[in-house]
Amino acid sequence: MSDTRAEVTQAPGGFGAAARDLAPFPAIMSGYAVFYAVSWPFAWGWGGGVALLIVLVAAALLVVRAVTQIRHAALFRDTPTPEIERERKAMTVLNSITHPVYLFPSILLIAFGEGRWVLPLMVFVIGAHFLPMARILDRKVDYVLGPVTMVSAIIAGLLALDTQVSWLVVFAVAGTGGAVSTLSYALYLAKEYRRLCVREGVAFPPREHQEHREHREHA
Repeated sequence: MSDTRAEVTQAPGGFGAAARDLAPFPAIMSGYAVFYAVSWPFAWGWGGGVALLIVLVAAALLVVRAVTQIRHAALFRDTPTPEIERERKAMTVLNSITHPVYLFPSILLIAFGEGRWVLPLMVFVIGAHFLPMARILDRKVDYVLGPVTMVSAIIAGLLALDTQVSWLVVFAVAGTGGAVSTLSYALYLAKEYRRLCVREGVAFPPREHQEHREHREHA
């Protein structure tokens, strides 16, 4: 316990907070990706099933990576810098606006028998929220993934206008952009966690971190 605390106190300022903020996101984004892809087999048969299986395997690997990151980040104190505090507050406000924007209309759409519009609406709003998020977190990748997501939602919305098109197809098309963007984001954030460790001179994964600490103690 004392060794862990000693290591924690030697972590670069703000690293623990930044690491904790990044660590779980590969798992969170992977969960969204699976949700978006679940309609593919029902809409597109075997081809959709194979695509879903690929998403499931990728999601499982990214969840394992997220768990590793979470364990690693827990070794360091959560001491946010003013910039990290600003980002956290801004993201709290953004998320508190984003989710009600699609949740409440979705309830109304289902109540009035227009559930085929629910996923296109959700995907569009999620895609749109990437744009202010890019500014808040200073991440250019969000300017790419946001529009990709929104375009798939718009295409799905155009399909939804035709009542002859199955709602499963509408959901599958909307979910394609959502799955691609969220899996891409999960992979990007996993790499960003490693880049953060490299920038701050912190060994990762945890096993390497432990070896790095023991080597330093015996030096």
